Amino acid sequence: MNTEIYLNMPSVPAGAILYRIAQHKHLTQTTLAQKTGLIPQRINDLIMGRRRFTPNNSMMLEQALDISLQGFFYKIQANHDIYEVQLANHQSKPDLSKLTQTTFWDVDLSKIEWMKCQDWAIRRILEYGTEEEIKELYRYYGHDAFVKVKENPKGFLLFDTVLKNLKTVGL
Repeated sequence: MNTEIYLNMPSVPAGAILYRIAQHKHLTQTTLAQKTGLIPQRINDLIMGRRRFTPNNSMMLEQALDISLQGFFYKIQANHDIYEVQLANHQSKPDLSKLTQTTFWDVDLSKIEWMKCQDWAIRRILEYGTEEEIKELYRYYGHDAFVKVKENPKGFLLFDTVLKNLKTVGL
């Protein structure tokens, strides 16, 4: 099992990932507790998010689950914490009056979870959006989000259009 993929899933809590990996390896919480030296209730608390991962219990779990990435669960927890803060800071939506139904023809703009759909929204706007829409999402998501999408050009159908539109925001 390639556990590195979980490092790129900040919206998923570390406890849920622990549960998934243990399930994949057919380990019960009791068995996992025995392998780590932690009490079963501690394992359950970590999975349910009632306790936070420490570097120490993260390393014990990594060893028990044969995960070679040091600090794996601790790093996942940190990524999730950052995601939660970003989500809290972006509870607002972009200015929907600047976005058109032509660009977002297949969705209800008022129901989009803008933080969860960040890459999709930026890709959509770069391929089909107007200059005003591109500038609005650039304002909303920030420079780094656009750079991240630019560095991963996979999936763009209209690549020439995307390159032209990136120049709109100075990229």
